[in-house]
Amino acid sequence: MLELDRKQMTAIGETQLRNNLADFLNRHLGGKAPLQLDQLDAELDAVIAHCRKAGLRSQRAVAAYALACSLFGNERVGNDPSIIGILADRSSPQIDRALLIEMWTAAAYSDFRRLQRG
Repeated sequence: MLELDRKQMTAIGETQLRNNLADFLNRHLGGKAPLQLDQLDAELDAVIAHCRKAGLRSQRAVAAYALACSLFGNERVGNDPSIIGILADRSSPQIDRALLIEMWTAAAYSDFRRLQRG
């Protein structure tokens, strides 16, 4: 019988998360994102590692952060005071942190679209 320890299961989960994110971003953003899609795996590994260091454990929270970075660039997202606050608030539930990142992304995208219409 095949036995996997916790570390192996975590590695499988991280790989699956990265693959799902890469597939989603390629399908829905397809070259329109600041991330170079040919380097997406390495970039996503770095984004996921950053999220883990910041205490984001849920796949939803990590995916929300990765999407924001793909749309607006790692530097803009990472330096935004709202995002910094969300990442610093480790006492909040994961779902709340994910929702706050999603709301930030929606607002930033709305602002971006408004500016493009002029």
